[in-house]
Amino acid sequence: MNAQPGQLTAQPTMATRILYIYLWLSMSLLFIQGSGSLLLRLRPDIESITPGLLATIMNGNIPHAILHIVWGTIGLIILITQRSYTVRLDLGLIFGLFYTSLGILGIFVLNPFGLRLGWQENLFHLTVGPLMLILVWFSWRSRNAGQENTGESHVNFEP
Repeated sequence: MNAQPGQLTAQPTMATRILYIYLWLSMSLLFIQGSGSLLLRLRPDIESITPGLLATIMNGNIPHAILHIVWGTIGLIILITQRSYTVRLDLGLIFGLFYTSLGILGIFVLNPFGLRLGWQENLFHLTVGPLMLILVWFSWRSRNAGQENTGESHVNFEP
């Protein structure tokens, strides 16, 4: 198949599209939640007038807020600048492993690395991380199955 510059040489599978959507949502929401949490920690006057449900969602200590901001920022930069399937798959894999490990660590260690990790945070990490790993696996698996069916040894998703 002769593709013009800027064209995809293969269409991403449904599993890959779902992974990309989940990556975009995860990184965006981590950035928003971390930024909101940091704002509330640094500005008690804003925290005092914030509705209860929103204050609960934004509830976190400063190191935890910074962790979310850093992950969200790095993830969004990668998603915006890198269209490579491999880079995005690696982002999902690293993020999934990190958050799953953080959730497990939070169960066995009280507030590791100065992060306040209560049961709510551990539940979040042990939901978001493993779900990312599952989506990475399905994307990788569907891509490999597609290559086997077409006989292709390499499919390029880069524009």
